[in-house]
Amino acid sequence: MRYEDAGVSFRRAEKLVAWLRASLKDNAGRFAARVKLGRTTLLLATDGVGTKILLALDYFKRTGKEEVLKWVGQDLVAMVSNDILAEGGRTLYFLDYYATGRLNDHISKLLIEGVLRACSKVGARLVGGETAELPGMLAENVFDIAGFGVGIPLLKRQRIPKPGDVLVALPSSGFHSNGYSLIRKILAERQLDITAAYPQTGSRKPLGELLLRPTKLYWRIGREMFLRYGAKSGAHITGGGVPENLPRALNDLKVELYWDRIKLPKFYRFILEMGKIPPDESRRVFNMGVGFVFVVPEKNVKRILSRFKEAFVFGRVL
Repeated sequence: MRYEDAGVSFRRAEKLVAWLRASLKDNAGRFAARVKLGRTTLLLATDGVGTKILLALDYFKRTGKEEVLKWVGQDLVAMVSNDILAEGGRTLYFLDYYATGRLNDHISKLLIEGVLRACSKVGARLVGGETAELPGMLAENVFDIAGFGVGIPLLKRQRIPKPGDVLVALPSSGFHSNGYSLIRKILAERQLDITAAYPQTGSRKPLGELLLRPTKLYWRIGREMFLRYGAKSGAHITGGGVPENLPRALNDLKVELYWDRIKLPKFYRFILEMGKIPPDESRRVFNMGVGFVFVVPEKNVKRILSRFKEAFVFGRVL
């Protein structure tokens, strides 16, 4: 099974992105836009959570577990703040846009609670947003959200990756917020019950909770990586996986990747096997257990691995 089978086309996306890059020029290919405001550089990013929302709503309706909607709030903040971090920045301010067919106060409050909690964890303030009821455009019990972040660089000057630098990766907490159109198609076609636990996942938790794990917030570790361990750039592994996101942190340099260093969780393998997804497609659609990659000087690698036990060497810049 491939992403196109779930209605998502890489070709259409690539065509639009190529057009956008030609229009954006200076900010083409960045995780966050860099804008000069006098002597200050601002980092601006926006993103959403995608069809993971539909899975969260389904699980909430079937189980009543409110936490999964708070997790969606964290997903939103993480997708934006991690992108700003990839540009070597910290998120200062956050705004959200919430659209629904019919406003449900309970669901809305759970979502915003998750946003507020995640903002607190990355040191950002939720300073505003917009709520829209769109009957006829969205179903009554469906919503979509988008987040907008404003940040500043941690460093006075950007550092440039060079041959000999090392790629240090941090594991993801799950599928994060990408590939869920394909995941949902696999669940439907294989008639998998998201409220049930499957031994093949290596967990006693319901499959839905494994799939809805919120996107990890990398701010705490990332701040140390840039300020203490000399990180030069970062890559937030989102849509397009490692193959499409890592090059954005490398300034056209080539790398050697150590795919065998990844400890792929069993529930990943379960989903990939259920969907019979080819390896090349898996790496392009999903993060494959890699949530964030830092480009760091080789001399600091031992200290990093000693400080952050979950970190691992994922490759080298050639």
